[in-house]
Amino acid sequence: MAVMILLGVFLWGHGSGMPDGMAWAEGPVSSTSVRLDGQSLDGRDFERVILAELTRRYGRSHHQVSFRVLFPKRVVEVPKGKIHLEIGEWSGGGRTGRRAFRVGIFVNHQFFRTVNVVGEVKAQVEVATPTRWLKPKELVTGEDLSLMMVDAPSLTHDFILDLDEVIGKQVVRPLPPRQPIRKVMLDYPPMIHKGDRVMIEVRGEGLLVQTVGIAKAAGKRGETIPVKNQTSGREVLGTVMASGLVEVGF
Repeated sequence: MAVMILLGVFLWGHGSGMPDGMAWAEGPVSSTSVRLDGQSLDGRDFERVILAELTRRYGRSHHQVSFRVLFPKRVVEVPKGKIHLEIGEWSGGGRTGRRAFRVGIFVNHQFFRTVNVVGEVKAQVEVATPTRWLKPKELVTGEDLSLMMVDAPSLTHDFILDLDEVIGKQVVRPLPPRQPIRKVMLDYPPMIHKGDRVMIEVRGEGLLVQTVGIAKAAGKRGETIPVKNQTSGREVLGTVMASGLVEVGF
């Protein structure tokens, strides 16, 4: 049985006295089968505690995550008492797909045994996607975008979830329609383009001199570009401060 929650909505707490590299699942495991001679854990118990730990580490809004136990297939018999489960460290970070976890079983705060749990981690997330092919250097508008649910390859993906993070950005590489947009696929557009008429400011020791120039290259805020002083004809290097404004050191 798969257990699914919306990340950021359901979180399990952690108790005190937790060993290094381990995570407590609070309280007794509610679905444990209790008998006079003992009790047992099944896949649902492991699903809950592993999913809670994935949520604690990688919880983000917009995610829908599930974990389904594949092994062990049988119940695990444990003595009577208050059960706590601990998740050990694992490799692979937030990757989805088939994963292995080591779950420590404690009864009345005494270690009982470790169970190797193998299961399938799945995640879906609503992401920003183009509605048409977007070419490099195009500026993205709201009409170019839509939201779509996709399978996430990892809980630490770099897909863009908010349309506002895309609108007004410049495309770096071709973007096909209905494919997730990653942050590395976009950049801020230049504030100044080659050939733009700009104001050149020279500052230093209380001095401010302004003159008109022509940008010889495009540049974003903070970048250094060459500009030609229209009065003197000299070419100097200046820092892009704003649209149409370049500052030159004194």
